[in-house]
Formats: sequence, structure tokens, C-alpha cells
Amino acid sequence: MKISRLTPHPGTTELTNRLRFLLLWLTLIISVGCQPAFGKLLLDLDNPNLGKMPIMVADFSSNQPGPLNGAELASIIKNDLVMCGLFEIVPAPQPAPLNQNGEPDLNSLARTGAQALVMGSFNVNGNLLTVDCKLYDIGLQRLDLGKRYTGALSDYRYIFHMFDDRLLEKITNLQGCFTSKIAFMDDTKTREIFVMDYDGYNLRQVSNTKTLNLSPKWAPDGKGLIFTSYINRNPDLWYVSVDGQRVIPVSHRKGLNASGRFSPDGNMIALSLSVKAIPKIFIISTEGNIIKQLTNGLGNDISPSWSPDGAYMAYVSDQAGSPQIYVVPVNGGESKRITLTTSYNTDPDWSPRGDMLVFTAKIDGRFQVCVIRPDGSDFKVLTNKGTNQDPSWSPDGRMITFTSNRDGSKRIFVMDAKGTVQTPVSHVSGRNPAWSPRLK
Repeated sequence: MKISRLTPHPGTTELTNRLRFLLLWLTLIISVGCQPAFGKLLLDLDNPNLGKMPIMVADFSSNQPGPLNGAELASIIKNDLVMCGLFEIVPAPQPAPLNQNGEPDLNSLARTGAQALVMGSFNVNGNLLTVDCKLYDIGLQRLDLGKRYTGALSDYRYIFHMFDDRLLEKITNLQGCFTSKIAFMDDTKTREIFVMDYDGYNLRQVSNTKTLNLSPKWAPDGKGLIFTSYINRNPDLWYVSVDGQRVIPVSHRKGLNASGRFSPDGNMIALSLSVKAIPKIFIISTEGNIIKQLTNGLGNDISPSWSPDGAYMAYVSDQAGSPQIYVVPVNGGESKRITLTTSYNTDPDWSPRGDMLVFTAKIDGRFQVCVIRPDGSDFKVLTNKGTNQDPSWSPDGRMITFTSNRDGSKRIFVMDAKGTVQTPVSHVSGRNPAWSPRLK
């Protein structure tokens, strides 16, 4: 029997060739995607699927015994990197392996899965500390960042926070905020104002009014705070310098002078005044003169928060029957309610990046910290243990501080912006934390 060969249709041949090309292209993509990516150290903060970068931190070395411990110094860096939620710490061999040139053997460290290595040395001479900090790209086997710092021995934590700020800037193109501070009120009857490093160290008292104080908020220059106090038996707005030496009245009208917030440029203050019986959001000068009334209506309006460009104001109003968060243009326009999912919402704070608001919502009978976009979309709950409230953004928009009672007493916590890492930082009970701007 003769078998005749079928001649393919011209269109069929073209389709077959295209399919073969597509299959080859997909195979190439899969093959490349499975290989280790030895690109430059970079974390894209706008990537919704961003994973944590594996990083190794070796103990710092010194040629002489002294008051500082190399493992303790390395732990400062590890803690900073973990708390921002962007890194996974890979255990480092101690000491780190070196090559013939005395440099870290990055080739052998590549087998650990770490993408980066931090290591360095320090020297203490009397009260003077000198530190050399280095960041290596293990994949590309090169030094990516090297810094030398000299300062007072007592400032050793600040020095390592400074390096971590630069490390984060190198890897994310946005400077870190590990050198910033958090102000808060203690949980006693008078609620005095305290300031500490963002990680809870170097705690010190700022106010000494011996009366009830509320809602401390930083000035944009980081040199002082405004707060509401009953110093004169009325809830007035006051300013205190960060060293506690200057306490100045800002707004002392009869009735409520509360929830003060500096504008981003520091030239104005938004606050809640009850000069017309019902609390409304007003804007005043830093000398206390009224510039304008921003909100109207029948509801009680409190807790203003400026957008980072100063064009909008978020605030809380009960005009719909329960506290809800609204946004209004500062230069005039209609208010828009943005919280529609939960029935009780307070404490809005606008992210320095402008993309999100963090706030407190009552969920299943407990207050929780949540985030939402300024248009009311993308609502997310970040906490679920105990009662959590009073949130405040870090100056880089990557972390949030808040109050939680999950451990039995009210303490100040810090978490990354996604809520994946939540860490208690205050060594005393406290509430109403406010994160400082970047400090110079």
C-alpha cells in the first residue's frame, strides 16, 4: 500500500513555527528565572510582592578589650533591619571568613543564601569611639558602602543607627529613620511627656507640668512639641522645647484647644476649637491667631492630620452618628468620608509618602490599627492581639508606632507598614506615641 505524504497547509506551517518560537522563549525565561539573580542590592518598595532580603551581620571586631562588645554592636544593626520589615537575618559565621587579602570571603558566604554582608571594626580611645562599617554585595562580590564614624562613646547606639540609615538608603533609595525619636505620655495620672529613641533606648522626661497632658505632636524641625495641657485648668495648646526648658502657650481660648498638628512647612497649626460650642477644625498661626475655620456642620470634629503636601486634611467627625474619618481640601471644598467598613474610627495619621492613612478602628469590640488610602480604598487591619490604638507613622513611611495592651499594660510598640513585625519598645507604660521627623 502506497502512503502518500501530506503537504501541510502554508498557514499551518507558520503557526507551527510560531508555537516553536514561543515554546523556546518560555523555556529561556523559565531557565533564566531559576538562576540566582546577581543584580545590585535593591529593594523596590513599590513592589506589592516584595520579599525580605536575606542579610548577614557579623560581630564587629576590635584589637583591644573595652567597654563595648562586638556582638552587642552587631545586634543594634540586626534589630534595626528586622524592625523595618525588609530584611531576614542569616546567621553569620563568627568570625567571618577572610580571603588572602584580609577581606571577607564573599565567595564562600554565597552558599549561605545571604545577599549582603555587614561587618566592621571599632576602636575606643578614652571617651572617643571610632567605627568602620561596611556593606558588601555577596552576589556581585564587592563593597557597596563603607562609612567611618567618630563620636562620643556614649553615643554608640546613635552612630550605628546612622549607618543603618545610610544602608537603607543604599538599598531602597530612601534614607532610613533609625536616628529618629518617639515622644509619648506615660500612663500615670498626670501623663507627663517623654522622649526616647525609636527602639526605646535613651528615655528622658520632657514635661514637668504635674497636671494632665494630652496628644504630643512634633514640630517639623524636631526642636519641640505641641500638646494639650490643663496647666491653667483648661485644655489649652502648649509648646515645649525638646529639652524641656521652654514651655509656651499657643492657644488658650475658653473651651477646647486640642489635637494640635503643625502644617508640613511649620507655619500653621490645625487643631480642634470649641469657640462656637461644637468642636470644629481650625487653622491658626504659630502665634495662636485664627486663620480660618476649616470644617462646619453639626458634628464634633477633632484629630486633624495634614497630607504631606499640605493640600488636604484628614479628621474625625461624628456627624454621621459615630466617629468616622473624613478628608477635606485645605483651600476649600467638600469633605469626603473615607471610612465605610467599620463603625467607629479615630486617630488618623497621614503617611509621609502620601499614599496611606493609618488610624484606629473598633473591630469585634476592640480597637485595632488599620490603614486605608485617602480615597477610601485598600482598607487593611494590621493588628489583632489585645487593644491597639494611637498610631503614628515614621518619617520615611516604612514603620508605625502605636499603643498596645497585649502584654498586660499599655506600652509603645513599633511595627513595619505591613504589620508583619510588631515589637514592644518602651521600657515603661505609655500611650499616644508620636514619631519625630528626621533629626539633624
